Amino acid sequence: MKSARPIILTRVIALVLALTVCVQVGAVRYQCGDFVYDCNYVMGHCEATLMRYAGTDTDVTIPETVEYQGNTYPIIYIGDEFSSPFALNATVRSVSLPANAQQVGTEAFFGCQQLRSVDLGAGLTDIGAYAFADCPQLEQVTIRPKLTAIGAYAFARCTSLSTLTLGRTVQRIGAYAFDGTPLTSLIVLRTEPALCDGPLSSTNLYSNCTLYVHIGCRGAFMTTGSEWSRFENIIEQPEPGDLNQDGATDISDVNLLINVLLGREYLEQSVGDLDHNGTIDIADINIVLNLLLGRIEN
Repeated sequence: MKSARPIILTRVIALVLALTVCVQVGAVRYQCGDFVYDCNYVMGHCEATLMRYAGTDTDVTIPETVEYQGNTYPIIYIGDEFSSPFALNATVRSVSLPANAQQVGTEAFFGCQQLRSVDLGAGLTDIGAYAFADCPQLEQVTIRPKLTAIGAYAFARCTSLSTLTLGRTVQRIGAYAFDGTPLTSLIVLRTEPALCDGPLSSTNLYSNCTLYVHIGCRGAFMTTGSEWSRFENIIEQPEPGDLNQDGATDISDVNLLINVLLGREYLEQSVGDLDHNGTIDIADINIVLNLLLGRIEN
């Protein structure tokens, strides 16, 4: 009787190859494992667009690049006007975007019923319309320093999202970007108000959400006629992370938080509760550490 091992081994190798080798499925379209890309040579360089996610994983990290026929294509776009790679996905709980990604396309993650957290990647500049709309479980969005534009209805009806931080580079926000989303804290690091293409919400955002701005910037956000002036509660706060207000976010701020948790020192909750979850805890220490490591913006 012949051994079954060679047959089993052959099947395992075939499965591995199927998951890792790129297969051409269109003129410029390739499937590599769970990801389907359009790969193009544009203006003298290679670039790829993620067109579809075909997997069933709950935690997804989108690769930095895709290689095919000797060419390396950095993944620049997550979806485009013709594709929404994660729309209506029922299994994905977390997604991390590659540092190369510059744009999340229209409806790219629309209606992801289980999506809870998104890390938008260090190079992202643009979030398209409805990109994360109707994601009822989404509660954590990590926005990196290069983001400049947020599209219309981008985070509409994300009914678990309560806190969001907008970096210094965010210059434009589309109409109803947070429509139906129960934000209670919106932290704006930009010293000048971003341009709003219309109301940020048609619901009670302006009365229920506290707008946090830099010290000395409240007047700019209260300018008559500005969408920002509709917020009923606008609070100035020190530089995020500079808890001892010595002019810099450094290890002394980490030590201060540790001592507060140990009961050795006192800090006002409004200063130390960086994630605005109602308490000073280990999560706030992690925020300061991430600021020091450059993973998030202060």
